[in-house]
Amino acid sequence: MPPKVQQSNARPYKSATVTEVREFAGMPHLLPAAPGWEEVADHALDWVLAQAR
Repeated sequence: MPPKVQQSNARPYKSATVTEVREFAGMPHLLPAAPGWEEVADHALDWVLAQAR
């Protein structure tokens, strides 16, 4: 989903939930089937662990 569409969709939602938007340029929507998915998984894991501290 293009970043502008994602931001537009998220705008109406208000919550105290911690969120972050990160764009992985050139990556398709179906990440598990794409080469380079490990970079996205590593980022997600690092982010979750940082939020748990």
